[in-house]
Amino acid sequence: MVNDLANYLPDYYNDVYEMQAIMHAQGGVLDKAESEQFRLLLNQFVTQTDAKGISVFEDQVGIKPAPNDDLETRQNKVLMRLLPPRPITIGYLRELFATLKIPVTITVERAKRNAIVEAKNAEIEGKQIENVRYLLNIYLPANMSYEIRIALNEAQTTKDIKFGVGTWSKATVAVPANTSQFIN
Repeated sequence: MVNDLANYLPDYYNDVYEMQAIMHAQGGVLDKAESEQFRLLLNQFVTQTDAKGISVFEDQVGIKPAPNDDLETRQNKVLMRLLPPRPITIGYLRELFATLKIPVTITVERAKRNAIVEAKNAEIEGKQIENVRYLLNIYLPANMSYEIRIALNEAQTTKDIKFGVGTWSKATVAVPANTSQFIN
């Protein structure tokens, strides 16, 4: 956006060469300052940052970016760390995957305590699968397992990746009651 300050001058400066040159020089400086200020504003929001801005967020949350991560991947990693706590529901996980632009569907087998995440091989990338694994490890309860199913072709052949998280144990405790102290 070019600030042509000469448009704001009174009419009697129209033919003064020096004033036109000063306004043109100051307009360039103002344009540069305005663009830097706008970039500074955008760097306050994770989804709008540039490479310099996202590095500040990564430093704040303790993330070391991989050398081959693009800007969107880096932004998603920061967002996953900064998300506020919310009740963990399947609806919330679906919304989270949609927000992060991860093309998966999630269903739950309640009787088996198993979450099934399905995606098509042509639509999902390896980095997105890593993000799905991270989110499921963080958000699913410890007594649930999950499967990530990737459809390899049109015949819907799938490759299952099964993970189990947590352990089950049962403890029984018997404590004898001393009733003699209650009898008079």
